[in-house]
Amino acid sequence: FCLSTITCTARSVVCPAMIILHEVKGVAAAMDEKHITPAFGVGMCPKLVGEVQSAKRAVRVNALFVLCDEFKNPGSVLGCVEAGIVGVLNDQVSSDSDPLTRQRASKALEICARDANGCRAMLAANTAQVVAPALNDDENDVRLHVYEALIEMSTGSIRGVRALVASNYPAMLVSKAANEVVAMQPLALKLLRNCLYDDQGLEDALGHSAVETCITLLGSFDTSVRHEAANTLSTLCFAEMAKMSAIQGDAVTVLITLLRDSEQHVRCAATGALMAITTTDEGKRAMVPPLTDGEIESVSLLILLLHETHDLLITNTLKCISNVAVHPLAREQMKNSKECLESLSQFCVSDHPLIAKHAIIAKKAVLWRP
Repeated sequence: FCLSTITCTARSVVCPAMIILHEVKGVAAAMDEKHITPAFGVGMCPKLVGEVQSAKRAVRVNALFVLCDEFKNPGSVLGCVEAGIVGVLNDQVSSDSDPLTRQRASKALEICARDANGCRAMLAANTAQVVAPALNDDENDVRLHVYEALIEMSTGSIRGVRALVASNYPAMLVSKAANEVVAMQPLALKLLRNCLYDDQGLEDALGHSAVETCITLLGSFDTSVRHEAANTLSTLCFAEMAKMSAIQGDAVTVLITLLRDSEQHVRCAATGALMAITTTDEGKRAMVPPLTDGEIESVSLLILLLHETHDLLITNTLKCISNVAVHPLAREQMKNSKECLESLSQFCVSDHPLIAKHAIIAKKAVLWRP
């Protein structure tokens, strides 16, 4: 073949391909508006917040789904907060007529609360007051996410606690703890316990029968409910009035029963509550029933708990022993128990300084003579 023939053949092959590549294209098909296309740079968060507010349900719920994913990035949380997302979510959670919108908005609020900037924005936007009606939402998922968001916002934050108290949460949560579905009762109790770190919150809770509610819930079949009820009762009983209410409500008897609970964290919470109650003389007497013949059940169970391996449970048990040993009958049983004295002696030289400290105090209380 001559060179000119080869060149012409190549041109005949290449030219159609070049024509197709460079031909004038038709107008691209419009993208489905329900598809949330990510933007980049400073425009991303304002665009997403705008789509979350869309009047079209499909756009709105899809944007909320994307928002939940974006909130895993602290930078996105900050950008969306600055674009006003918290106020939007507050309104959607509390009053939107669409269940899926409320579910996804409440989930986004929960994730937002895990971020420091998100928490500050929620406090500034008065989230506690605005979303309070959502705790009566017909959708379990909405209530679940709202509980979790408020717990995150108020845990370790006195501003968060005061926001709850100012919005009358203590009274509402006592009622919710008693009447919620079982799966949500631990969350109501946990949020109520956060309110108790404010004096006014504690007073409001006591005024609405928080102690009596916790005593009732100690008998729940659900492990998490028993655990949170005992923890909440323990916190309540730092108030002298609550101690007396607990004793009069026979809480000591129920808590003694929980010392043999199959779950370690329930036993730990029960000893914590007993530790708070037995600081009073009435609490000590309640641990030793009148006309006791033979071994005292509560004392035997406390001695048995000295074989546990959980540090907090051991510490709580040692504190209880120190309190209860003031009672002559309890002290006599402990003093005559070789098992009790050997365990206390071992804990006195523990590498854990807090355990060693309280073991020394407990041993002195047990061996005290008038």
